[in-house]
Amino acid sequence: MEDFAETTVVVVGASGVFGALMARGLIARGADVRLMVRRPEAVAADLSHLPVAVADITVRTEVARALTEVTQGQKIDGIVNCTGVVAFGSVSGLSEEVANQLMAVNSLGVLNLTSLASTHLKPGGFLTSFTGVAADMPIIGMGAYCASKAAAKMAMAVAARELRREKIRIIDVRAPHTETGLANRALEGEAPTMPEGLQPQVVVDRVLDALAGGEKDLPAEAFGSATSE
Repeated sequence: MEDFAETTVVVVGASGVFGALMARGLIARGADVRLMVRRPEAVAADLSHLPVAVADITVRTEVARALTEVTQGQKIDGIVNCTGVVAFGSVSGLSEEVANQLMAVNSLGVLNLTSLASTHLKPGGFLTSFTGVAADMPIIGMGAYCASKAAAKMAMAVAARELRREKIRIIDVRAPHTETGLANRALEGEAPTMPEGLQPQVVVDRVLDALAGGEKDLPAEAFGSATSE
């Protein structure tokens, strides 16, 4: 299967679980994969041979520079954003510092990428981001996190309409809870008890199929068949 043969895709946040799996999956399907990370030393050994640029996704000038650097100034076919942070706590209890960080990474980071999409993507290209089901749900003890994801969802929905004339596809991935271990790396607070989530590989495979098939939105319901696996 070479759904992405002769395409160039930048995976943002490639040192995380979703990012590494996306990079491997794209390579397996024929893509020329480039990486953007905040900590290059955290890139998995089997991906360390790929071109990599370093950037903080919350700083637009850094993202623009990194995209230009890792693509050698050439327009590309796709960008996949796998960055994200989580925190737990009541709206009144979560610290201001952590609330700001949630919004910076989960919301501003997506805005930075969407603002740069037309500059770096070819007509017919795509930008996809792992927003998660929290964008659609008010969850007690996760108010700031849900707010940051809802903001990202809205930004992508508007960008999808604005960039349609340039034939750039925006795909918002709002997969159900997935066992990436992110909940154990929270910026603050402890995760509530949650039912077992999807396996990350199942989610990534579904996203890759959607990208190859031209789908434009991936709400939680789009993973319905995957939840039974």
